Amino acid sequence: MKSVLSVIRNSPIKVTNNAWQKMSDIIKKNKNKMFLFSADSGGCNGFNYKLEIIEKNNFNKPSIIKNQDVNIIIDPFTEMHLIGTKIDYIKEDYSKGIFENKFKFIPDKRYAYSCGCGKSFTIK
Repeated sequence: MKSVLSVIRNSPIKVTNNAWQKMSDIIKKNKNKMFLFSADSGGCNGFNYKLEIIEKNNFNKPSIIKNQDVNIIIDPFTEMHLIGTKIDYIKEDYSKGIFENKFKFIPDKRYAYSCGCGKSFTIK
């Protein structure tokens, strides 16, 4: 069953329900924390997606996406490279050849190309 995308107005990124649920599970174990979504240089395609847990927001007026108990801060320095990205969480399913649980980042094809690993991308 495909997960339905959460609808958040004016959001530069999209997050699937599977990803929100996994993030919520992580936040419950790491109280008063939030996620930072950013991009770093490197990888096989020029940039790597980066999703990490942080304790506080050190940015001045960043884009923040909220869903219940989860806050995702989008790094304002790399936000322009992340526009249109979808964050999903894939659960292992041996019958489908999926052998690990992981966050998957899917760029909007209008703005970026992705490699096969789903962790790096190139801006168009």
